[in-house]
Amino acid sequence: MGYEPEPRRARTLTPLDSELRAPEPPRHARVTLRGRFRMWRARRRPPQTLLGALALGLLRLAIAGALGTVVALLLARWLDRPTQVGFYLAGAAVLAVAFMSSAADMGTPYYYDHYERGYRVRASFSYVLVGAILICVAVVLESV
Repeated sequence: MGYEPEPRRARTLTPLDSELRAPEPPRHARVTLRGRFRMWRARRRPPQTLLGALALGLLRLAIAGALGTVVALLLARWLDRPTQVGFYLAGAAVLAVAFMSSAADMGTPYYYDHYERGYRVRASFSYVLVGAILICVAVVLESV
């Protein structure tokens, strides 16, 4: 009754000029050491077994302990103090870092997931353990 049906519309869009051209081959940028480390870390999978998780935790603990020992010895040498003073200072610094990293939940945005917070708490537990071990080494060195 006076209404004309709408003409049929095309179901696909007209391709743009850039879509009609052949794609250029990718340009390979020089990969830095940091970029290579980030790519390795992105491909890495979490451990699948309890033994793998324990091994990863012990590796983290060993690395943090070795770095704490090196820092303690360097502090003692740099300050020209006995070795136990360096261990006390390094242990206190590691404990402070552990506290600050675990207490960071206060200012984190609401959209961070609980897995990230759980990881931070687990990592800070490792650092608390390393800090306590460094202070115990200082006590043993002082009593000897």
